[in-house]
Amino acid sequence: MYELSLIDTHCDTASELYHRGQSLFENDCHVSLKKAEKYTNYAHFFAVWANKRRSDDECYGDFLKIAENLSSLLQKEDERAAQVRNYSELTEAWNTGKRAIFLAVEDARILSGDLSRLDTLKELGVTYLTLLWGGPTCIGASHDTEGGLTDFGRAVTARCFELGIIPDVSHANERVTDEVCEMARSFGKPFMASHSNCFEVYPHTRNLRKQHLQALIELGGSVGLNLCPWHLGNASDRKITISDVMRHIEGFLALGAEKNLGLGCDLDGTDLPQGFSGISDLSLIAEEMAKRNYSDDLIEDIFFRNNLKFIQRSLR
Repeated sequence: MYELSLIDTHCDTASELYHRGQSLFENDCHVSLKKAEKYTNYAHFFAVWANKRRSDDECYGDFLKIAENLSSLLQKEDERAAQVRNYSELTEAWNTGKRAIFLAVEDARILSGDLSRLDTLKELGVTYLTLLWGGPTCIGASHDTEGGLTDFGRAVTARCFELGIIPDVSHANERVTDEVCEMARSFGKPFMASHSNCFEVYPHTRNLRKQHLQALIELGGSVGLNLCPWHLGNASDRKITISDVMRHIEGFLALGAEKNLGLGCDLDGTDLPQGFSGISDLSLIAEEMAKRNYSDDLIEDIFFRNNLKFIQRSLR
C-alpha cells in the first residue's frame, strides 16, 4: 500500500465535535487524529457550518463558540496537532511532527450585514469563506435559487480578497460564481471550490461547471472532490460507489484540472458512498486510481501536492 499524505479542503468536524462533546484525537466522527494516523503528513480545513434552522446572528454566535471549542481541543492535543493559518505555519507544524488544522467558515450569512465581522474572522484564523449554503441570503443566491450576489455579497467578496481570506464558491449558483470569477480576475487572486464535483459528469446544481473550472485553473485555484452521494450521481435510484467517485476524478482531469484537483470530501457533513466510513478510507481512492494505472505522481498530486501548492500560493 502507498505511503500517503493528505490535505483535505473541507469537513464539518468542528461543529460535530462541539455538539457531541467529543475529543479531537478519538471520537465517533468521520475525522479524528487517530483515524488520520495512516497519513504521513496531514492537514484538514475544518469549516464551521451555519445551521439553516438558526438566524444569521445566532449562527455567528455559534461560530464563535465552535471556534473556541476547537481551539480548546487543539490545546489538549498540542503535541499532536496545531491550528495553522498559512503555508509557513503548516510546514512548521509538520516539521515538529504535528497534524495541521485550518479554520474556515461555511455560509457567509453569519456576517449578517456587518462587514467588520470579516476582520474578526481573519483574527481568529479563518482561511476561506464559503459564500453561500442554501436559499437566498444577505450574500446572494445559493445553488438552489435564482439571482446573483447582493451589494453586501460583493463587498464581502472584495474584502476577502483584500484580507487574504479565500472566497469559496461551493454551494453558489451559476450567476454568483460568474461574478466571483470576474472579481477574482480583477484582483488577480485565486478562488476555490472547497467541496464540489464535476457538473459535466453529473449535472447537479451543487457541482462546478466547465467555465468556472477553467477560470479556477487560470487563476491557480483549488477544487476539492466531494463524497456526498447526491452530488456524485443519482443516489435515489442506486448505491453510489467508488466508481462514481472515479467518474468525477476522470471528468475533472479531462477538463485540465490535474494540477488543481484535490480532495474536499465533506466528511462529517454528509453520508458517504458505499465502502467509505471516514477519513481512513480515503486511501481506497488511491488504490482504485492505481488499479486504473494512474501514476504515483498524479495520485500524490490529488491527495496532497496540488493543495500544498495552492496553500503556498494563497495563504502566506
